[in-house]
Amino acid sequence: MSALFVILLFLVSSFATSSPVTESDRSNRIVNGFIIDISEVPYHAAVRRKSSAGWSYTCGAAVITTRAALTAGHCVKTIEYDPSSLRITVGSSNRLSGGDTYEISKVYVHEEYSVITLEHDIAMLVTATKISFGNNVDAVFIAEPNFNIPIGKSALVSGFGVTSYGGLPSSTLLAANVDIVSQEACSRAYRMIARISSGMICASANNPPRDACQGDSGGPLVVDKSLIGIVSWGEECANSTYPGVYTRVSNYYAWIITKLVLI
Repeated sequence: MSALFVILLFLVSSFATSSPVTESDRSNRIVNGFIIDISEVPYHAAVRRKSSAGWSYTCGAAVITTRAALTAGHCVKTIEYDPSSLRITVGSSNRLSGGDTYEISKVYVHEEYSVITLEHDIAMLVTATKISFGNNVDAVFIAEPNFNIPIGKSALVSGFGVTSYGGLPSSTLLAANVDIVSQEACSRAYRMIARISSGMICASANNPPRDACQGDSGGPLVVDKSLIGIVSWGEECANSTYPGVYTRVSNYYAWIITKLVLI
């Protein structure tokens, strides 16, 4: 299944509001990871969407202030103007229970987000009330434009997504260490599928192969306590030929700041 088809499928299913939104309907992606306690990644948040079946887990997100979290644009594009149908849960290592839940008052999807090119895949969720910080809940630093990320640098990705391509989502928060891949190598890998733009960053790992997978979209990729990436797309999961592709947060630093001042 191609990466573009996965995201298109996500958008099409998002319009079907009359049908229950199930856990298996969700798009993008931790394979061969390890169980991690939320206290080790207190910035990790779960995005939930209202459906006829209740509130269903949709995507991951990263808390950046007491009122804002970043996620992938494709996670919320179809309901950008219906923030009341979204919530985020923080402070829990369990996908379906625990933690504190906050209503969303505003959704900002990047104005140039494209489902065709997959570029600018970033969105900000604004909570209706302040998020209470503690041992299990905290903000992550945002990578600034000059943030240096060496090729081969180890990064941490976390999420509640499926543990194998086409498999079932994890009930427990998982994480994986992945290595940053050069833009050139990533572009070569995807040359027949999509263009790897400057607003994207790639990462992968082997022995065993490790990657984000369906259900991890919007989740954080962190280096040295700074958010450098947002899970965006990829070809299958943990496929050694195709690195995982993330939104490069440092490229959107100015955009993030312009939205934060509106809160």
